[in-house]
Formats: sequence, structure tokens, C-alpha cells
Amino acid sequence: MSGHDRIDGPNRHPSTGAVPWSLGWARAVVGLLRLAFPAATTPGITGDRLGQRGRTVVRVLGARQVSQAVVTAPAPSAAVLWLGVEVDIAHAVSMIALAGASLQYRRPAMIEAVLAASFAAAGAAVAYRTPPGETAASPLGAWRDRRADQIARLMVPWSHSPRGKAGC
Repeated sequence: MSGHDRIDGPNRHPSTGAVPWSLGWARAVVGLLRLAFPAATTPGITGDRLGQRGRTVVRVLGARQVSQAVVTAPAPSAAVLWLGVEVDIAHAVSMIALAGASLQYRRPAMIEAVLAASFAAAGAAVAYRTPPGETAASPLGAWRDRRADQIARLMVPWSHSPRGKAGC
């Protein structure tokens, strides 16, 4: 069993298993590809149809994905994960709205909505398995977790309900 597969042990953060690690890397790769190749990463839209404004929008979405991957990468708390889920859900809903409003962007918007919903579902599954109140061992990670916990208490109050140990 590699270090990324373990979620047990007295000093290990419960969400440092393979799933959050893989989720973070997948999110980072998607974001970096969008930053580098915005037209190529927009399904159903050719580079000519995307235009400069469209490329800028795709790059902003890529930067958001990379930022979220960086913030959530080092052993995220349940609060950090739940806030990420909210961001992904908001993105999926906005893409569904775009699909309804624009025939030109309907197909890529729906594909984007499915991708965002997939990230949200994966993040929720990991967050559900992470006991509330756990914080990272590093000072920066602990600071991030405390801030996320404060925000999550306001925005995602149900994320603080006790669930027992990880994996239950």
C-alpha cells in the first residue's frame, strides 16, 4: 500500500487518501490544459468559433480549476471540500443556464456542466468521508482549514453534522 492509499494512522489526516489526491491532480490537469489550449479543451467549438473572448473565458475557468486544486491539494478538511463542492455546483448550474440561453454554446455548456457536476459529486463523496473538525498538520493547511470552517458554517451548515469515523 503506498502512502497515498492510506487513510489510517494516528497522525494522518483522513482525506489524504488516493481519491482526494487523484481528484486534485485531475482538476489541476483540466485547468492547466484550459489555460494552455483553450480552444482545444472546449468540446464542440472550433478555435475560429470560440473567438478571443471565448478563449479568455475558458482560460479564466482553467485558472479557477488550478486555484481550486492548489487550495484543496494538501490534505483538505471537510469544510474545504464542501466549499469546493459548492463552487462546482454553482459552476454546473451556470453552465446549464448558458446552455438554455445560447444555442451556439449549448453543447459545450452541457459538457462543462457534466464535468462540474462530476467534480462536485467526487468532492462530496470525499467530504462525506472526512470527519468535521479535522485540520491539516502544516501551519498553512491548518490556517486554510480554520478559514474554510468559518465560511462553511455560514454557507454549508449541514456539512458540520457528525458522521463518525472516515469510511462510515
